[in-house]
Amino acid sequence: MDVGIVNAHEMLALSEVEPEIKTGCDNLVFNKTPDATDVMLELTKKEKERLEALKNGGGAMEVKQTSWRDLDVTKRLEHALINGISQYVDQDVEEARQQAEKPLHIIEGPLMDGMNIIGDLFGAGKMFLPQVIKSARVMKKAVAYLIPFMEEEKREKLIAEGKNPEDFDENDDSNFAGKCLNSS
Repeated sequence: MDVGIVNAHEMLALSEVEPEIKTGCDNLVFNKTPDATDVMLELTKKEKERLEALKNGGGAMEVKQTSWRDLDVTKRLEHALINGISQYVDQDVEEARQQAEKPLHIIEGPLMDGMNIIGDLFGAGKMFLPQVIKSARVMKKAVAYLIPFMEEEKREKLIAEGKNPEDFDENDDSNFAGKCLNSS
């Protein structure tokens, strides 16, 4: 197979794959052991039985603790970015905004720290394009939440300088020109 289409929402990070399955996949793909096919068939059979038991209401699923939610807000934002989790991003960004001096510091701090980690993982081959895209969507959502606060900050600064925030030059490229680019 040269190309495959995957649903990025359902992909696991390589570190989240169970070691037994990872070893079985490596052995099968790289033809490391003569019984790799049989091992993989056995693993898929177990997984299918587990999913069937869950579907029928049996076989309690392992409950994963969301212990990352107990971390400091900056670490939660980094974790959400790295793992592409947008569920809590608005409330985490708001909490971080309350603690930060300026909304821009959140973008330059924990959000960029998370994106730098993503870049490192992608460069090392530990994260793939669909996962990077999920992370970028989380980043976009976080920045979109902060834009109104940054615009209000800009407006207050202009008023403090004695300028009318409603009067701005469309061709002005200064720091407070009122331009915001948000790509999708």
